Formats: sequence, C-alpha cells, structure tokens
Amino acid sequence: MTEKPWRKVERCIPEKYGRYRYLLEIQISAEPGPRLAALLKNPSAASRERSDPTVGKLEAWARRRGFASVSVINLFAWRTPHPRALNGLPFRKIAGPGNDRHILAAVAGADLAVAGWGNPNGIDPGVYERRIGEVRELLRPYPLQAVGPPTKDGHPRHALLWNGDVETAPFGFRERPAPTAAARR
Repeated sequence: MTEKPWRKVERCIPEKYGRYRYLLEIQISAEPGPRLAALLKNPSAASRERSDPTVGKLEAWARRRGFASVSVINLFAWRTPHPRALNGLPFRKIAGPGNDRHILAAVAGADLAVAGWGNPNGIDPGVYERRIGEVRELLRPYPLQAVGPPTKDGHPRHALLWNGDVETAPFGFRERPAPTAAARR
C-alpha cells in the first residue's frame, strides 16, 4: 500500500464551495521551500475538502520539482467542470469580481509562476482571447513560465499534460486577434 503524500490546504477563497473559486493554496511539504503559482483556465471541483484530477496532477508535478506549496489561480473564477458552460454568461461574471487581485497576489508571492490554461476547449475564442489579453497586461512585470512546448494554438499546456520530466521554459504572451462582438459583452 502506497502512503498518500503530505498535503494541507492552507487557504481556499471563498472558503465555502460555490460559484467561484479565486485561490486554492496547498502546502505539499511539511518543510518550508519554494512556492509555485499555477495560472490555469477555470476552477472545477477542487476545494478545501477535496482535490480534482487537474490539481492532483499539478501537485505531483510540483512535488517532483521540490516545491513546498502551490497556489492555484485561474483566468476565469467561475467554477464549472465544463469550460463551454462559460459561454453566454456575462464576461465580468465569469472572469470573477476581484479575480485579478488574487492572480496578482499569488504570482507576486511565488518563486515560480507557471501558465497552464491550455486551449479554449469550447469557450468562445473571442472571450478567451479577451481574458488572456487582460491577464497579459496585469502580469506584464512578472516572468511567467510554461511547462513543455505550447499547444498548436500557442497556448501554454494545460496542467493535466504536465507529464514526466518535462521542464519549464519562459512563456511570452502572443499578441492575439481583436475579440469578437460576443467577447465585448
């Protein structure tokens, strides 16, 4: 029988499971050490009480590289396991009120910040590009890394694809096409 790795959820904002999750901060080592901030797409099921496949994969990757904690933040704070469900909702609602503040704080407090949102997976491309553009401006002063090569669309690989010994490399936001009319809502 394999022993479960040490894990302690330090913070989950908000504390109670609901429509939004802005921050999930997890200690993955009982010893102090480097902090990882992972900027993903949108929160799914992970909360103070439970993990999910993406967060589990992210924690395993971080452990193999000697990180002591992981802060999970997202482009969109609206919680759903189906990114396509973000379509049709008002842009500010899915981005999440106050989300930028949590993204900025997590990245500023990290020893390494890694982008891992992947392709849109059903999210309206104009909405996706608009949000990426906002986050690009927000994080301009901070160096971001990505794990492995970008997707064919130029996005940083999703955390579920952070396999084996794939290393990080600098991630530069590409300038993208102007958002569509749907994205301007």
